[in-house]
Amino acid sequence: MKLLITRPVVITGAGVRSLVPGLTVEVDAATAEQILAQQAGIPAEPATQPDTPATPRRRKSADAET
Repeated sequence: MKLLITRPVVITGAGVRSLVPGLTVEVDAATAEQILAQQAGIPAEPATQPDTPATPRRRKSADAET
């Protein structure tokens, strides 16, 4: 998962990593959970939603009149 770091954070586990604000990192799910739990990062890529159409819906003429 790609995260944008929004405030300084130190991650422990397989070693110690210090991350600074403004950095975009690719991390595994467990590390992402740690960062998000500390409110130190936000997802850098929006989650894909299969229900959302790829193209915007066009207005019908009846919609324009109401």
